[in-house]
Amino acid sequence: MKKARLSRRTFMKGALATAATAPWVLRFGGMAEAGPEEDRIVAAAKKLGPVSLNGMMWALYWRNYPRLNGEFKDLTGISMDQVNDVPNLLIPQRAMAEAISRSGKFDIFHIETMMIPSLVAAGMLEPLDGYMKEAGFKLEMVGNFASFMKYQGVTYALPTDGNVCPQFIRKDLFENPDEQKRFADKHGKPLKWPVTWEDELEMMKFFHRPDKDLYGFGGLRDKENSSFWYWMYLYSAGGFPFSDDAEPTLTTPAAEYAVETFLARKDVSHPEAAAWGSPQMIPRIVEGKIFSAQYWDGIMARIEGSPTPTTGKWLYGVPPGSRFSGRLIHRSFSAPVMGLIVNKLSTRKKQAAMWALYMTTTKNSTEVVAHPTFTFHDPWHPAHMTAPEVEKVYGGKAGMKAIRQSIEVTAPPPYVTGYQEFKEAVDKNLSEAYAGRKSGKQALKDSQEEWGKIIKKIGKAKIKKEIPYYKATMPTLDVPS
Repeated sequence: MKKARLSRRTFMKGALATAATAPWVLRFGGMAEAGPEEDRIVAAAKKLGPVSLNGMMWALYWRNYPRLNGEFKDLTGISMDQVNDVPNLLIPQRAMAEAISRSGKFDIFHIETMMIPSLVAAGMLEPLDGYMKEAGFKLEMVGNFASFMKYQGVTYALPTDGNVCPQFIRKDLFENPDEQKRFADKHGKPLKWPVTWEDELEMMKFFHRPDKDLYGFGGLRDKENSSFWYWMYLYSAGGFPFSDDAEPTLTTPAAEYAVETFLARKDVSHPEAAAWGSPQMIPRIVEGKIFSAQYWDGIMARIEGSPTPTTGKWLYGVPPGSRFSGRLIHRSFSAPVMGLIVNKLSTRKKQAAMWALYMTTTKNSTEVVAHPTFTFHDPWHPAHMTAPEVEKVYGGKAGMKAIRQSIEVTAPPPYVTGYQEFKEAVDKNLSEAYAGRKSGKQALKDSQEEWGKIIKKIGKAKIKKEIPYYKATMPTLDVPS
């Protein structure tokens, strides 16, 4: 959902989408009033003086901010007046280019937080803990999610989008008495929420009915997204992609289990799935043409926030887990987790940091996340999980419970320097295995070899130093509360 392709504009001004946002602001009129948290940030920002900021953010994210941006300008004289509209997938390249050029042109980047180690290594990121302390700002995220914003114990990003993947199951099929009887008659057991990946596969095979344009599985299998599902399977099997000595561990039994689980879903997927991204898959989910999937929670808002063909026809919960390791481990994935980073090379970095803090307070982030139609910012703050305006958009209390529990067991892709290179190597090889051009084991072997070369290029000592911090991003729970 976050990777849909749009035509690009060179620049957009701060007033973008204000007219579309205004009716919603009137609907929640009280949200425009600043609270103590906002007052502290404003007081700290006023000491710095007014300035015009230049940022980089995809338009589908920026459209939630013009009202808050205008409010902060009225209060402090600080505002984001120029926003370079760049799709998510291209911003990491632009940020690295800025790190190389050291121009200081851009004050803020809205970027996938897995890029933090690479950008710190490039000398570009401004630490934010000092600004947070000065403004009395406390970073609060569900579970261990706040670790995605940190590197080596230092905070470098402020969250804007949880982007976690809960489980989706067609309620109207799952709870249908006739379907339940047919399943019980065939399998000799009742139809229940899947505990393991094997349980889910059994259910998906039962409901896989291509002749009726109903497919068992609705996850992505395109080259750009393949590894996200693979990491979920790997982590739930007790696997981890590096040894403590920074050697790749992509050919272990847990890794083989993960790739087998990944490839087994081809039998219950649409035959064109390998060529699809979210622009193709989201409509199929919204139209009810799949039975089960793990998908970004923004689609819950798309389905439940306004009338769709399947509004009220989905069950949401925690993705299945695995007992491969000898104990049951549930894992979801969150990627890309988007955050605001401040350019250390900017002469306006102090004002930029205060601007970012103001956009991510409890009250302001709730306003952003709860928008009923601009649904690219998904819940991440503990307060979001019980806010009535957020519940209304994300399927009520049941939907919010699924999001909270999924965040509690969510894990990132490799959180080390060179993240994009590591990811692309696995994506490419998984894609080739899914297309049948190589076996799953060969895909792992080839990924292992490519990772070895990447590690050598970056420096084994550096990766070894980062592994404890990567491990620190892992969930503290095997089964969500």
